[in-house]
Amino acid sequence: MRIFEALLLAMVAILASSSSCLGADDETEEVSTLTVSGTGEATAEADMVTIVLGVQTRNESAAVAVADNALMMASSIEALKETGVPEEEIKTSRFSIRPTRDWIDGELSEEVFFEVNNQVTLTLDLTDEGDVGEVLDGAVGAGANTAESVTFGLRDPTSVQEEALEDAVDDAMGKALVISEAAGVNLGRILSISESGASPIPMAESRVYFAADMASATPIVPGDVEVTATVTVTYEILN
Repeated sequence: MRIFEALLLAMVAILASSSSCLGADDETEEVSTLTVSGTGEATAEADMVTIVLGVQTRNESAAVAVADNALMMASSIEALKETGVPEEEIKTSRFSIRPTRDWIDGELSEEVFFEVNNQVTLTLDLTDEGDVGEVLDGAVGAGANTAESVTFGLRDPTSVQEEALEDAVDDAMGKALVISEAAGVNLGRILSISESGASPIPMAESRVYFAADMASATPIVPGDVEVTATVTVTYEILN
């Protein structure tokens, strides 16, 4: 009798479990979805500039090349500070010493020179168009002889990033509406939204031309900084 009762209880438990699983399957319905991506852009006038410039020296003696470089860089940094660049905004970004040999008549010379490169990066707030050129010319006049890049950007890109994101969402919603109407389906609720970031695209001067006459500043004209954003939206499709 006890064995029969045990078997009966086991069968009831199995049936209850099966019924529960069936109920769960009935409640789970496959949802049709539409996923679209949208892009947005926004622009703002640059309010800062990052400049990378440096001093390059060359000598048969590594010690002499380093000493010459140090003197020229020290003079360049003093010139930068005299033009109003805060000392805390001037940072060493690269220093290297490497042996080099020249090519003469298609053959590599046996004479070895040592090339020393010392670069600094400085960040400035833009107050007028002449500032950047004056800073460059002051540094060059004091000894700087390389200018790697002049890149314009934004101190705080938050508001422009938000504008680009709003534009991206509008673009995605517009695409979803066009696709659903063309397919003859109705859109339901939004199931998910994700964004891949809104990042400013730095506007760089690929080349820097120094003024032949140091009495006039090298012409560097800042422009707008573009911010782009991408979002992905998934909609429920109503049957």
